[in-house]
Amino acid sequence: MHTRPRIARAAAVLALMTPTAAWPAPLTADDCVEIAIKQSARVKVAQADVAGARAQAAQIEGMLSPKLSLLTYVAPMFEAKGGIGLGAADSYTRDLSKWGPYAHADARLVKPLTTFGRYNAGVTAARERTAVEEERAREARNGVRVEVRRLYGLRLYALSMLPNLDNGKKILSEAIEKADKMYRDETGEVSLPELMKLRYGAGEIERFLRQARDGIELATMALKQAMGLRSSEPVEFADDKLSLPDDPVPTLPALQAAAQDSRPEVGQLRHGKAATAAWELAEKRANLPILFVAAIAQGDFTPMRPRGLSAVLYNSYNDYYGGVALGLKLDLDLAMASARAAEARAKASWVTANEALAETGIPLQVVKARQELLQHRDLASVAEEEVKNTRKWMTFAAAAWASGTGEAKDVLEGVAAHLMAKKAYYDHLLGALQARADLEQATGAP
Repeated sequence: MHTRPRIARAAAVLALMTPTAAWPAPLTADDCVEIAIKQSARVKVAQADVAGARAQAAQIEGMLSPKLSLLTYVAPMFEAKGGIGLGAADSYTRDLSKWGPYAHADARLVKPLTTFGRYNAGVTAARERTAVEEERAREARNGVRVEVRRLYGLRLYALSMLPNLDNGKKILSEAIEKADKMYRDETGEVSLPELMKLRYGAGEIERFLRQARDGIELATMALKQAMGLRSSEPVEFADDKLSLPDDPVPTLPALQAAAQDSRPEVGQLRHGKAATAAWELAEKRANLPILFVAAIAQGDFTPMRPRGLSAVLYNSYNDYYGGVALGLKLDLDLAMASARAAEARAKASWVTANEALAETGIPLQVVKARQELLQHRDLASVAEEEVKNTRKWMTFAAAAWASGTGEAKDVLEGVAAHLMAKKAYYDHLLGALQARADLEQATGAP
């Protein structure tokens, strides 16, 4: 596996700032993961959900902030004269031929003081829900990380098989060329079935080569898509062959403890329980009043009405007043509050059921991923010995055939056995790489 300075790796990631970046350095699997987490649409959607939850929490937190409302307008007003209208000389008269302005202004400053516990419960529920969305965003990042590592491994798997298939194709081509000549010369050393067996083997290798080449192309395109890049984006990868992970595997208790601490699903359940409990409490207190203090000011003016004030009649057209008040606001809806509290309890039951599922499911995932990693590592060592043995078998059979002391079927069987051993070896390398990625996801942390 290639190594290079960290500066070059950082430059490769910073190249994301240009829309059609030609990557300045080969990308390792870790580089691809970092790029994918920055570019992935799935991660961006999860981050948008977090931003939305934070905005909703901010709205609830603003319930106790001062509220200022101001209403002002100017309207046309006809002239009116007269007193209280008790006598003909002082009667109230309207003159619709004379019009003038009428101005009104009304300002109210209200500061809620307490909601008797509903505010605190609502804020707690909103903040815990935001924490749930943050854990979901982390879960999305972990999912992208595993997907990229799997696709990176699939690409290396196909690349690793190509040289072996090309080598097998070369050996069979030489064997077929010699067998065909011997059969045409009618030496009697090669029968038609033996020649057809060799050609059948060559055809199978050609088929596998096509699958490997297509697999490289498809895996590369899928890897770019998972990284948030276009399929036409020029990207150079650092690795071209699978290798066996040699880092130590932590003990099972350590991994399960890490899962309980770092798994985003565990965080979702923990914050979800707190959110639903606070949500239910907030809905139960929805029918409680809001205690507030308010400052009110109002003024009106028009030259079309008399300015005099009377203890008997109130002149609302030319007056102003202001004051401070302490009050209660009550919106009573028992049925709706009860229904919403029941909804919160139902959601809490859903969280509790998933918590019970996670208590058994998450440890099982950790056990499975760790066991598969160890199993593939051990079996890769066994397959590596098989590769060595079948390589000797294939080489000696090909040499014997070339010298005229061997049979065609030995060449075919040797090539087939070597390719099968190689495939088994790379199967286990790929399995170990993917099991390692699964273990990262199962524990919630690299």
